[in-house]
Amino acid sequence: MKRNDFRIHPTVSLFLGCFLALTLGCTKPTTEIGLGLQPASELLDVVVVDTVTVELATLREDSLRTDRLSTGLVGSVYVPRFGQVRASLATQLRLSATDLNFGENPVADSLFLQLRYTGDFYGRLSPSSFSVQPLADNLSFDSAYYSSWTPQTTGDEWVSPWAGTMDLRPADELILGEDTLPPTLRIPLRTDLGQTLVDLDSSTYDENASWFDVVPGILVQPLDVRHGVPAFDINSGLSVMRLHYHNDTDTSFYDFLISPLSARMNLFEHVFEGDLAVLDVDESVEEWAGTERAYVLSASGTKVRLRFPHLAAFQDSLMDVPTVLKAELVLPAEPESFDKPIPAPDRLFVLLENAEGNLSETPDEGAPIPVDGTYDATRKSYVFNLSSTVQALMKGELDGRELYLVSSRRGISVSSVVLKGTQVDDPARLTLTLGR
Repeated sequence: MKRNDFRIHPTVSLFLGCFLALTLGCTKPTTEIGLGLQPASELLDVVVVDTVTVELATLREDSLRTDRLSTGLVGSVYVPRFGQVRASLATQLRLSATDLNFGENPVADSLFLQLRYTGDFYGRLSPSSFSVQPLADNLSFDSAYYSSWTPQTTGDEWVSPWAGTMDLRPADELILGEDTLPPTLRIPLRTDLGQTLVDLDSSTYDENASWFDVVPGILVQPLDVRHGVPAFDINSGLSVMRLHYHNDTDTSFYDFLISPLSARMNLFEHVFEGDLAVLDVDESVEEWAGTERAYVLSASGTKVRLRFPHLAAFQDSLMDVPTVLKAELVLPAEPESFDKPIPAPDRLFVLLENAEGNLSETPDEGAPIPVDGTYDATRKSYVFNLSSTVQALMKGELDGRELYLVSSRRGISVSSVVLKGTQVDDPARLTLTLGR
């Protein structure tokens, strides 16, 4: 059933129409949530408006900053109704100790990239193979990096040609002889590369700057399609490149760390399908209208623009506006979004475009009533309170600045949800509780 949105004309007095003819569908509030913020003595009356126009549109999220994150993603997965997602990790490897001395006649025994699992994963994991290549240029910890960046490598493949495929086991301890490691992906690298590292001039290991001149960083990429995306800890120093070696008197190892001080970033690629395929095949199409449905995908996938185009109509002839006691945005989700193996996000965020074009908090982040945005299983919807934001929109204080709906953990997870549009049964809707 198509929903006909009511559009409020700017010259019509909201409260005159509400009190005399009830033509706006105004009612007394059925809940007292939020009303305690306004003293009863200051309220002439309270009305509820449930006919405010809502507009949704799905856009690519191609400018997400993904540096200095706690979690790295490497893999490839198919997301139903969205398409293919490919995740890679670029990072520096820092020295675990300086003034390194490998001893007399050192010989490299083995070299591994060991990535500590966080326990999270996306899709159904199957044995996978990976590429590890050194970067051609230095990374900077103080620079901003975005998910769409394409780093240049030297083209030299570090993964051992005998590595083959590796099981992905984010919940299983790794048994190495008599040693037991927490769940870790251990990628074998070329032993001759390890010998090259052992043979470097000792001054290379005097400080990180000299080490970065030799190895600016690495790019870790999946070589398989749809084998799943595991998540790795890249913020604690527990993910390392480990060099095993011996010399004339001893056997030991040395770790190159992915630490909190490492410049590091997640990189994502998407191939969309279905409704979203037009965003790939037609460069002139920048958005998909949300009359029937809207799409939110993390991993720098898609975001939803959110508009309430007629809120300025609440201004009277003196440019005064009613007090917004509550502005509840309800976004019903299609039930198929909760099918495994790709999870739906537990929470969505409403963010505001700032003067630089980046997304930041809305006025409601500091308001007495929490914004919320978590999924309500009873209502089968994501529910928000946007009282302060709607108040500012009514006053014209946010003119020219867009609102966007994004997934939580959008740079460190692969989750998706399809929301119902604005012209369907049980549509997206904004309900206002107003006072004068």
